[in-house]
Amino acid sequence: MRYETIQAKTLLSKPIYGDSWFHSNRSMNAYRGCEHGCVYCDGHCQYYRIDNFYTHIRVKENAPKILRRELERMKYRSQSKLQTSSLVRFLDKDDASRVIDQSPRKIIIGISGGVSDAYQPAEGQYEISRQVLETVLDFRMPVFVLTKSDLVLRDLDLLKEIHKHAFANVCFSITLHDEETKAIFEPKSSTTWERFEALKQIRKAGLFGGIQAVPIIPGIGDSVENMQGLAKDAKKARAEYILFAGMTLKPGRQKEYFFNVVHHQMSEAYDLLQDIYANNHTYGHPIFERLPVNVMVQGYKICKQVGISDRSIRHMMPTEPEANVQVLNALLDLVFYRSMTLGKPRQSWKPYHELAIQIEKGVLNLAELYKQGLLEKQLGMSPKMTHVIEEILQTGTCQALANAQRELAQRAEKINV
Repeated sequence: MRYETIQAKTLLSKPIYGDSWFHSNRSMNAYRGCEHGCVYCDGHCQYYRIDNFYTHIRVKENAPKILRRELERMKYRSQSKLQTSSLVRFLDKDDASRVIDQSPRKIIIGISGGVSDAYQPAEGQYEISRQVLETVLDFRMPVFVLTKSDLVLRDLDLLKEIHKHAFANVCFSITLHDEETKAIFEPKSSTTWERFEALKQIRKAGLFGGIQAVPIIPGIGDSVENMQGLAKDAKKARAEYILFAGMTLKPGRQKEYFFNVVHHQMSEAYDLLQDIYANNHTYGHPIFERLPVNVMVQGYKICKQVGISDRSIRHMMPTEPEANVQVLNALLDLVFYRSMTLGKPRQSWKPYHELAIQIEKGVLNLAELYKQGLLEKQLGMSPKMTHVIEEILQTGTCQALANAQRELAQRAEKINV
């Protein structure tokens, strides 16, 4: 394994709003490359232009400094700056505590961009992610962490402080219940058992947390036994949810490496997987008609049976109205079910997605606007979208979401679980 320290020029991704998967607005990678060595990893494909992805880890040693600079450019104010400002220095303690931070509306920062794990083994030596969390805490920003490692527990002290001032949501990627199979496809990550135990500690500490069972490998991870085992252990660990989704294999390096491992380690699944991914889709999508099962529909049914949510949660940010979060969660669930699970055309869910983006970017308290009859006027919405918000505020759901869930339940009934 080769480690190389590098100087990053930028860190945070472009802004994202209305994300129904992770609910973060900006993501980042403290490392380029990942030594966890997950065989199916999307980060291994040529698209990311990272050679020797599994064995040459570039450490962005200036990541905390770049993060601070980028947050300041977005007009966020750190606590260290507030405490040393001339205004605060010359006020007595009581007056200083009343100084209002005029920073813009908070964004949710994703620690792990989905390409390189923030808590891979290199983090044990370099502690870049810990320093990033220290910066996040200084700016009182909410944070979302996605990892395959229990090393995140080392930073539980920082995460608890972040959660106190904003929130911390720690999510574990767990896809295989059987440890022997896990060792083939995720050779250097923490064991499945270790990750569930880490989630228990996260939830015991009062933080938010759940499971992303992504990707589920067709013909290997999509068995009822595997998915039920993950859902049951997620519930035991007090996960707020478990989200199941399938696997993409982009043509080229990623796909070739994956099939080489399958051929040597699990040859019985080789022909099936070759058939499913025979299309060489640019974005790695399978031939859906050849999948043994729709894992998102099956996951929905299993979650209902086990008694755990099948959808990730967008948590409330500091100073955000509860009504706005209630509406956002319903809208994002609707978008997810229609687009991802049911495969509906874009025009059927686009208006709901656009409304979710508008609300997430920041609007007045929807409950107050509703009481005053100002929803349509203040938000510039159509009567149809105004009615959707009113439905959610009154009942917690809307007819469009109920229809999507009904259709999903009907599809789930056809699956033998």
